[in-house]
Amino acid sequence: MANVKLDQSGIPKGPVYETTAPAVHRSGVTAVDAADPSGASAGVDSAGYQICRFDLDISGTGFTSLTVQALLWNSRQGAWFGGDSRELTTTGRHAVVVEGRGAVLFLKVTAFSGTSFTLNVDYALC
Repeated sequence: MANVKLDQSGIPKGPVYETTAPAVHRSGVTAVDAADPSGASAGVDSAGYQICRFDLDISGTGFTSLTVQALLWNSRQGAWFGGDSRELTTTGRHAVVVEGRGAVLFLKVTAFSGTSFTLNVDYALC
């Protein structure tokens, strides 16, 4: 039985959740994405993991809101499909959790209201 902790009597305690160290997904984003990425290589491959946590660090001037959307790659069709989106109304640090279940994921900026922004995104898989 893989990925299950056992107590002193050998009885399963529950699943083991492994996480990856945070890594850079996107850096220095200053504009809304005009289109989806051209292929899966721009995304985060979450094979073997259920959840992807995107850590967003947003700064800006005259900031009102920023909307991000999770994209999921369909390898058969060779295209991105839009998942959940989230509107953020303050600068600072935010976490967006996406249930990817092994998919290739990309966090797209779909809308911005304000004067300017800078977005940096890390990810961790679990």
